[in-house]
Amino acid sequence: MIVEKKIGAKDQDLVWVMTMVEEEADRETLKVKYGLTDEILTYVTDENERSHYDRDDFLNSQLFVLHVPVVVDQVSQRYITRPVTFLLKGNNIFSITTKNTHWANTLLDERLKLDQIYDTNELLLVGMFILFDQFLAPIRKINAEQNRLDKQLNKSPDNKDLIALSNLQQSLAYFVSATRNNAMMAVNLSNTPFGRQLSDTNQERLDDAVIEARQASEMTSIEADVVDRISSTFNNVLNNNLNDTMKFLTIWSLVLTIPTIVTGFYGMNVKLPLANQGSVSWLITVAIMLGVMVWVALMLKHRHFW
Repeated sequence: MIVEKKIGAKDQDLVWVMTMVEEEADRETLKVKYGLTDEILTYVTDENERSHYDRDDFLNSQLFVLHVPVVVDQVSQRYITRPVTFLLKGNNIFSITTKNTHWANTLLDERLKLDQIYDTNELLLVGMFILFDQFLAPIRKINAEQNRLDKQLNKSPDNKDLIALSNLQQSLAYFVSATRNNAMMAVNLSNTPFGRQLSDTNQERLDDAVIEARQASEMTSIEADVVDRISSTFNNVLNNNLNDTMKFLTIWSLVLTIPTIVTGFYGMNVKLPLANQGSVSWLITVAIMLGVMVWVALMLKHRHFW
């Protein structure tokens, strides 16, 4: 799907091309109508492409790749990140997405005031600022879920809580990498041919985008650190509960071994002390068992086994 939108004043020949590359027909249109090469199309459709800037002097084009959050499961707060690509070529600016990231084009179309944007650099920088800002809402939701799990530590954490915590860790692992690379790309733009030719106004917009990218990166790193600490605490609590359970079972297995030993002796067909005391012999046997069991239990307690 390819949609063209006019930007700037009427006398300006500036076009914003919103593209969702899903079919081969879209690739052919980009090659035939807009002169994009197979190499560029390979870059812009690669879902594993990291955030970076690239310039092609031969084609007079500049490529900007940044990552945005993509929801996998809203209920469990599972997210990944996928690239959105901006391409400056002549008087055209392309925003190229896939099916998973097409919401980015829709968002920019709603938020940007196209009649007040007078060059493609301005649209790019404002668009970057808006997309960097999209990490903040998921981070706040992850923070709310993290607070809920933190309170659960005071109760009884179970497997469901561990799975929820694992989902947060996976999401934040994607976010930490994506926001860090986004911030590095935005910061380094000042030292590129693109950054050196910016007007003062656009330089301010680049500074705003850098601040937003750094804020998202710092918030994500802090949240990831907090979640890791909660996960460590969860593991310690569960390990301690497991140790208590194993200690309880071990103590009682030792204590309950005594009746087996005593009755085993008195069940043998040999002469033993106190075995011929008539009807009270079984009471003597029980007394011996109970006495030894109490002695073993007290000895274990004295040695701080429980």
